[in-house]
Amino acid sequence: MMENAGTSSVVNTHEKEKFQKWLCVVTEAFKVLSPEQQLTTFYTLLHQCSPNQRYNFSKQISGILCQDILISLPTELLEKVCHYIDAKSLVSACCVSKEWNGLISSLSEVWYRKCYQMGIGLMKQDAVNWKTLCLAALKQIEGLHTGSAFHHRDIRASCLSLEQITGLDYCDGFLIASADDQVGIWRTDDYELIGLFSVPKRISCLKVQDAKMLAFGHSSGHITTWNLDICKESCRASLCWEYYGHTGVIMSISLSTDIDLILTGATDFMAKVWCLSTGSLVKTLSCHSHWVIQVTLLPTLDCLNSRTLYKGKHSLLTKTRDHIRIFSWPKESKNGKIFGDMNEVEKSVIEIPLNPVHNFYTPGCYVQHGKVSYVKQSMVKDDEDGNAEIVCESLATRTRVCEVYLREKVRKLLAIGEKFALILLPHSRTNKYNLLVIDMSSGNAIGGCHLPHSSSTTPDLAQIVVGETGWLDGLEQLKPNDMVIALGMLNGQIRVVKWQDHRDRLTG
Repeated sequence: MMENAGTSSVVNTHEKEKFQKWLCVVTEAFKVLSPEQQLTTFYTLLHQCSPNQRYNFSKQISGILCQDILISLPTELLEKVCHYIDAKSLVSACCVSKEWNGLISSLSEVWYRKCYQMGIGLMKQDAVNWKTLCLAALKQIEGLHTGSAFHHRDIRASCLSLEQITGLDYCDGFLIASADDQVGIWRTDDYELIGLFSVPKRISCLKVQDAKMLAFGHSSGHITTWNLDICKESCRASLCWEYYGHTGVIMSISLSTDIDLILTGATDFMAKVWCLSTGSLVKTLSCHSHWVIQVTLLPTLDCLNSRTLYKGKHSLLTKTRDHIRIFSWPKESKNGKIFGDMNEVEKSVIEIPLNPVHNFYTPGCYVQHGKVSYVKQSMVKDDEDGNAEIVCESLATRTRVCEVYLREKVRKLLAIGEKFALILLPHSRTNKYNLLVIDMSSGNAIGGCHLPHSSSTTPDLAQIVVGETGWLDGLEQLKPNDMVIALGMLNGQIRVVKWQDHRDRLTG
């Protein structure tokens, strides 16, 4: 028996070797045939197979004929291909198969770029799962698109007025509102009223800093500043200084405790700079030919920030309906004053003409990273699309570095960042969005919501305030329950819009 088994094994080996030699000869002969001859040979052999052989053959050949090109691509080439695919399609591709999901999910650089394009991860970090963050960003953008990312709440402010809420400001988790000569302060974590007091004159505008100092512009033309003592459950306000000098209604106000200044603009065509701690007038800027409807102080601090324009100089901005003006002055002073030397401030002015058409003016002007951003548009008929554009102009080169055409009629540029802008459109009786989030790279509106009408109390819309704005530089800075915007309305109402609470949505 053992001899027979050994003989059989030798015969099988010999037959295998013989078959392999024959197969090599046939293969070489097959290679030199023309394509038509190869096809004829293949069909002839296939017809000679039994049904069972044909079935086995069909299963094996599918892996050769239907080879997955994605799996066979080198990683470098796969990355290049995926860079051309949008994030939503890339996520869909991950659902094709387990192999595809593993390959595409491993491309960290691709997912980082997709996050960057959507305004996530502008500050690159290594210890982040960029695909997870990208999925969260897609959900957030979908929420912006549908409006579900926003939560609306009405605050009853009848303690101030039964009519229009005329002034609003926000700082460090507190919302301050005014109507006539009444002021109310709310916590924004639960919107409980913690402070209520009155001032001597009717308030036209207000500004708060660090939740410690509050400044009011009054319809009588004078200004008052108040020290705030805010704790979790209550707030007390005490009069600090009164400033007299304007002969028109105060339209806008800005203050900086860091450089001890307060800046005001009024309907007397004047902007005035005051010493915050003494109440004395420091400088009058009388070069304006119309109401000064927006003023902003831009101090240079020890730590440079996005609003620093010139190293070693403080700056300020004024805006009328026809010009934006930037003034600068040395931060060092011979007499040791903390706000610097303002003697020649008017000689260093930069003027940006707005060229309004038929007195058509769009409020909202912001300075950051050496650029001034504002909206330009002209009058159009009610049934026509708007022609507004967001303009970003470099103050160093005096050239436009960015122009975003919106095809909308814009009521105000509310805020702007490196990635997004927040704009307010005229109110519509339909449910059309009139609060829009604009992607500055594409100019497209990525989402928004519908807001009720809020009557203008000043040309710069003092009855509207924007909350936290860090998310405009990147959505990873968006925090649940942060205030987005608040509007003063009739009947003593304040509409507050905050971010919907979606826990861990952008944590990566």
